[in-house]
Amino acid sequence: MENQTRRTRKTEQSERPVEPLPGPASDSPPTVLALIERVVLDPHADVEKLDRMMAMYERLKAKEAELAFNGAKGRILKKLAGIKIVKNRPVLSDIDNGKQRGTVEPFKYAPLEEIDKHLRPLLAEEQMDLSYSDEPCEGGILVRGRLKHLPSGHYEDSFMPAPPDTTGGKSNVQAVGSTNSFLRRYVACNIFNIVVVGDDDDGNGGTIDEAQAKTILELIKKAKVGPKFLKYMRAESLEDAGSLEAAVATIAARDYRKAVSTLEEQIAKAEAGHAHLS
Repeated sequence: MENQTRRTRKTEQSERPVEPLPGPASDSPPTVLALIERVVLDPHADVEKLDRMMAMYERLKAKEAELAFNGAKGRILKKLAGIKIVKNRPVLSDIDNGKQRGTVEPFKYAPLEEIDKHLRPLLAEEQMDLSYSDEPCEGGILVRGRLKHLPSGHYEDSFMPAPPDTTGGKSNVQAVGSTNSFLRRYVACNIFNIVVVGDDDDGNGGTIDEAQAKTILELIKKAKVGPKFLKYMRAESLEDAGSLEAAVATIAARDYRKAVSTLEEQIAKAEAGHAHLS
C-alpha cells in the first residue's frame, strides 16, 4: 500500500507542467553571439556553419540598429509636428527697367540656421546627427544629407541636385555657396518632412516657394515665353512686379503643377517643331 502511494505521488509530480527558465529570445543578437562563441571554442567546429551564424548575427544587429534609428526619428518627427518654422528672411532683387528702379522683395524663405535652431536640440536629445557633404554633378551641385543614429550606427542618406544660383550677379564662388545652402535647407526639410510656413495668406494657399520659383524660371528660359504666360497664370506683370523673378514669385502655390505642365508642353512643341524643320 505504501509503495502504491509513492508511485501515485511520483506520477502526479511528473504530470505537473514544467515552467521554462526565462532567457533571451533564440533569434536575438546576444543569443546568436553566445552560440558563435561556443562554436569557435569547439575544435571540431563546422566552418560553413560558423559563417552562416556570423551572417545571421550581422543581419540581426543591422535590424536592431534600424529599429533604434526609426524609433529615434519617429520621436523627433512627433515633436517637430508641434513646432512652427516661419519664412522670415526676404529675398531682395534689384530692378531697373526704365520705368522703375530700386529693390523689390519677391519672396521670403526660412534660412538654414532657422531650421537648425529647432532641429539641432531634438537631434542631440535622441543622439542623432545630421551632416552634409557635396560634390559636383552634371549641370550643378549634388548635396547629400546623412542622418545617423550614433549609438547604433544606422544611417540614411537623402540627395538633392541643383544648378549654381547665378541670379543677382553672383560670382562663381557665391553661386556655388548659395546653391549649397539652398540644397541643405531642402534636404533637411525632406528628411524630416518639415513644412515651412509663410505669412498669413487669408486661406488662399499662398504663393510658390523659392524652389518652385527657380524651377519655373528655368522652364521659362527653355520655353522662351513672355508676358502672356504670366497673364495666363494670373501672376503680376513684369511692369508691376519689377522683374521676372518677382513676377514668377506671385504665382499661386495651387497653380504650380499647372505652370510646370504648361511650360513643359510649350518646350515639347518647340522641340518637335525644330525636329520637323531639321
